[in-house]
Amino acid sequence: MVLQSLRHLEMVRALAQHRHFGRAAKALGVSQPSLTRSLKHLEDTLGVRLFERHDGVTPTLFGRIVIEKGEMLLRGYSELLREITLTKGLDIGELTVAVAPFPAEISAQKAMGMLAARHPGLQIELSTTDWTRVVDDISQGRADLGLADISEAAEHSELETELIRASPLHFYCRTGHPLAGRRKLCLDDLMAFPWVGPTAPARMRMEMPQTERPFGFFSEVNNRFRPRIVVGSVSAAKDVVIVSDGLSVTLPALIERELRDGLCALLPIDLPWMRLNYGFVWKRDRTHSPAADAFIQLVRAVEKDTPA
Repeated sequence: MVLQSLRHLEMVRALAQHRHFGRAAKALGVSQPSLTRSLKHLEDTLGVRLFERHDGVTPTLFGRIVIEKGEMLLRGYSELLREITLTKGLDIGELTVAVAPFPAEISAQKAMGMLAARHPGLQIELSTTDWTRVVDDISQGRADLGLADISEAAEHSELETELIRASPLHFYCRTGHPLAGRRKLCLDDLMAFPWVGPTAPARMRMEMPQTERPFGFFSEVNNRFRPRIVVGSVSAAKDVVIVSDGLSVTLPALIERELRDGLCALLPIDLPWMRLNYGFVWKRDRTHSPAADAFIQLVRAVEKDTPA
């Protein structure tokens, strides 16, 4: 009976989302006549009409109530299934991790590979995305664990954070860049060229001019600094820098080979506010699975072996 009720709620949600019986039926993997019969049965049981069938499918007042309350029930059932999965341990469990670009290449990707090698039965998903989306993924329950800048995540009462790395970032460029070889640089020198990388946290806003310059600009909509060239990974930033006049920031350990081969050069400038400040992010009311705990331990070990 419970499972049947949950299927009814999924049906109502699909109809509200697609506003069309055919598309909703396809999304649910059932036939359109079967969906029509199920909706009629539910409406007869409740004694109210949930959807108007004129010019598409539109929820009635009763339909909106079912959709709103039903979402809470579906989320609760999803959490129930997750708790059951947690008890399965490392052999047949699941783990979804959302990671920002820098921690992805410094430790998360390597740690995930080590975890998969030790526990091949695990179902693992590692997504690399902008750090703001990592926080959203955790808040919305789309990921079990996040690894991203925690300066703003720590302000969310429903989230827990653990700092993993607070390291200075160093500017670098291609060896033939106009700034390469200079003995001393100031921030204005860097701002004359496009910056390459992911978006920056709001904590850096006060350190840079608010007007648009060649280096990038601030988005007033979300209070984020956007480099002139936004990329989704540290490796992508490096590839762009090597063939352009773009500048980026990194840990020297991440471009060690490029420095050795003469493809890139570090720039002589120290900006104390240009630094990494990332760590784990998770929902306060969520218990770590054995897989998440194992991943956390591996990330800590890799981070310890990676110089600042």
